[in-house]
Amino acid sequence: MYYKVLVDQEPARRIHRATALVTFVGAVFCLFFQIAKLAPFRNINPFGDDPYDAVGSIAIQVAFVAGALTYARALRLRETPEATLGTRLILRGNIVVLSAVMGTLIADAIAEFVRPMPSSYWGNVLTAALALMFLLAMLCIIALAVVFRGIPVTAPAANLTIADGLDDLLTLVRVPVMKARRILPPTLVQLVVSFNSDMFFTRFRQVNPRNYPWRFACALGLLVGVGLVLAQMQEGPPPSVAIGLLVAGIFISTELVATLLGFFTLGRYLGLRPSTAASRPIEI
Repeated sequence: MYYKVLVDQEPARRIHRATALVTFVGAVFCLFFQIAKLAPFRNINPFGDDPYDAVGSIAIQVAFVAGALTYARALRLRETPEATLGTRLILRGNIVVLSAVMGTLIADAIAEFVRPMPSSYWGNVLTAALALMFLLAMLCIIALAVVFRGIPVTAPAANLTIADGLDDLLTLVRVPVMKARRILPPTLVQLVVSFNSDMFFTRFRQVNPRNYPWRFACALGLLVGVGLVLAQMQEGPPPSVAIGLLVAGIFISTELVATLLGFFTLGRYLGLRPSTAASRPIEI
């Protein structure tokens, strides 16, 4: 698991506050990207088409996943600083979120110059919102630089997998339950506190991310692809079965490839993929 290192309460709180700010900006970024596709911005949005839209579509997924995981780790660090979360993973996660945000904003700014739209009220609102997003992202960069300066950035263990990341995400459930434990049934509190990913995957051993991280990544990519297909169906049935199957195949294969590429490029960086020496399957 994580290397054990004592982190004082005050640095842990500062790391949590900085991470909460980055996560908030990441959420605002996702909303900005989605709202810019709706009326009254749809027809005056210079970055609403590919390749600019493709950059944002990938970035919001990266920002959402990395933001949720990183905030969960920072929350866990704040609640139990002696439990030793690798602060380097928290810093890396924040960097990934801000990189996704800044990469999209830069692409959007390029679109503003390459595809200028006629001046209009809503066009000016969209441009102002883009400028505001830049300011928020820069504020986050400054906050991270200030907060992490002088704080030991501890390296994580080399054998972390997606299972450890899922356990981190469970912090988002554990902490609220512990806060409300006086009004909740003791059995429920005990179940939530003791629950972990290994308990869940005892019935799904073949995709247990602790033993088979790549197999789990494939299953996750396929599941997300199917979810997107079902979401698209809410807009109405396809004109024919053949076109429907083609579109479904494109969505599923695209999400599968994107998930595997993301896992390959960012998995080890975010503590979700073990090093080669530590990646041998472990029997449970």
